[in-house]
Amino acid sequence: MLRTGNYLHSPAPNGGNSPDYNESGVISAANGVLFDGTSAYAGWMGSATSQSTVNVVIDLLKDYPLSEIRVVLNSPNQYWGFKDITVKYRPESATGYYIAARHVRTGSALNYSVAVPMSDKMARFIVLNIRRTQAYQHIPLTEVELVRGTGISNLIPGPALTAEQLQAELKKEALLADRFGQWMNEDWPGKVTTEAQLRQEYAAEAAALANVSLDPALYDPYGGIKSLGKQAATGYFRLQTINGKWWFITPDGYPFIVKGIDSTSLWEPGYKTPILKPDGTLKKIFEELPDRTVYAPSYTRDANGEYVSFVVANVMKKYGSDYESKWEEITKKRLIQWGFNTFSKWTKPRNFTFPYIQSLQDPSNLRRILWSYDMFDPQSGPIIENALKAQLQNTRYSKWLIGYTYDNEAGWNAEIVKEVLTYSSTSPAKSAFVDFVAQRYNGSLASANQALGTNAASFDALKNTRIDIAKVPTAIVSDYIRLASRTYHSMIRDIMKKYDPNHLFLGTSIVPTWRTSLEWDQAAMPFVDAFSVDVYSRDASWISRYEAFGKPLLNLEHSFGSSERGLSYINVGTRTTSVRERGLAYQAFAESQAAHPLFVGSGWYSYYDQPVTGRPDGESYNTGLVNQQDQPYKEMVDIMKTTHATLEKVHQSGLASP
Repeated sequence: MLRTGNYLHSPAPNGGNSPDYNESGVISAANGVLFDGTSAYAGWMGSATSQSTVNVVIDLLKDYPLSEIRVVLNSPNQYWGFKDITVKYRPESATGYYIAARHVRTGSALNYSVAVPMSDKMARFIVLNIRRTQAYQHIPLTEVELVRGTGISNLIPGPALTAEQLQAELKKEALLADRFGQWMNEDWPGKVTTEAQLRQEYAAEAAALANVSLDPALYDPYGGIKSLGKQAATGYFRLQTINGKWWFITPDGYPFIVKGIDSTSLWEPGYKTPILKPDGTLKKIFEELPDRTVYAPSYTRDANGEYVSFVVANVMKKYGSDYESKWEEITKKRLIQWGFNTFSKWTKPRNFTFPYIQSLQDPSNLRRILWSYDMFDPQSGPIIENALKAQLQNTRYSKWLIGYTYDNEAGWNAEIVKEVLTYSSTSPAKSAFVDFVAQRYNGSLASANQALGTNAASFDALKNTRIDIAKVPTAIVSDYIRLASRTYHSMIRDIMKKYDPNHLFLGTSIVPTWRTSLEWDQAAMPFVDAFSVDVYSRDASWISRYEAFGKPLLNLEHSFGSSERGLSYINVGTRTTSVRERGLAYQAFAESQAAHPLFVGSGWYSYYDQPVTGRPDGESYNTGLVNQQDQPYKEMVDIMKTTHATLEKVHQSGLASP
């Protein structure tokens, strides 16, 4: 066992034992807790502002052949733990790091260790990147055990690194992706190794899907279920209750449940990955990037940098000339075979017809309040109308359009009100609050001051007074949120109906437990045709929050993922351990939602996985029906196909599979 060299924590531990506790400089392996063979540990306490990843860099002072690296992470209680750990190494002669392993924590045991085989690879430097599951989780690091392997150590090493130099080690990159955008540090059956393999897979799948189409004996052109009986046909999608259950009705008059897929476009921005570092130089995480001339469409650039989409490059390699139309043909047949019937959110393919929901985004020049904006601003309506007018007019007569959502995951709660109350009279939202309070107290300034804990000389002065939300009665905060919601949703509805009276307003894709409130959601109900949410969970009980309102409900973003092939899951509630379990989790969740009489559909996020090297915001989740090499997760989509075939019966009966 090697107990030599120095190490450095980043950030410094703010928990655990000395001498590592609060130490931001170099620690000797002879003195520190990580190599002492005891239960002493370094700890990083979670908080609202804690870093998502903690790092440790070890300098062994010279190259050693290593047989194994064992990392011990023993938790004092259930509030400690970690999501995953990446172990990297480099010999002194290398300029970048290699990934030895990326391990995702399993189970709930407090005492935990990770063994990483090294097979006598040479290493002088070792880096540990340990990620939290969520911000408040505490991270322990008890011991790092380095088992020396067989081989000759470097006899003429360079000097020991300083703290500044060790910090610089943490900025050095490791190779992550091969020339197809796949995780380099793991092999699996079917991993793409040649372009010929991609072309062979296309030929085989095209033959298998040759006869796939909607059966006109069972479905109308939009996917409506003929066996459920024909209703009134209006030429557009609409909503109707049948025997106490809500349904969409297709333009031809047949019942329909949204079985949707999100972000289906080949050109979806979330499938690209940045290729430049902040200084403008090329990242050294790619084995090989696509040829810039041959695969020029896979490259894009904006004010923040340059990107490559391995999805686009791989599709070009796989389908050859006229790649987009061939890809669209295969994609449509896949979705039909798997039982999907709607493009439910975000982007969609450019050239084939399929029922879809249009996501309308709020303009960037609105007056912002935290994550939302000021709907009391007299300019908000004209700005939004100007931004949406052409979009609404262009789709007004589309029979394939189900309806619109507007904005995304941006309701109001007490945090927004707290912010508004700090503003002056230049804020329309603050003025609206004071006007609302004045009306509530019939113009009595004394009553308003007493209720708000203020001492303003006039209502105009009150508009320029910072108000402490802790002193404001809860009922006033709640009713003000309802007023804001009514103002917002009525404005959006009126703009939509002015330019497109034919299609449905399907809400604003709210996350029930984040950046909204029940008051906001409740006040929206009279103005929407259906209420949409984004819920990443296995638990369909979110529906109970809205049962009393009686509106049709949609869940337009959800998925399940596993930590394989360099990707991860979105949250603990959506974590699975295999491709098959992803499918089974979908089946259980889809059926439990569909069994409710208010539920009219959902959208799986997303068609492709995110890139292993991270999309522009850093996310790298296993969310796809298909990987970035255009290979379907067959075991999962087969289960989805079975699920979709009976989902209408589940909705009719109110009973999910046992």
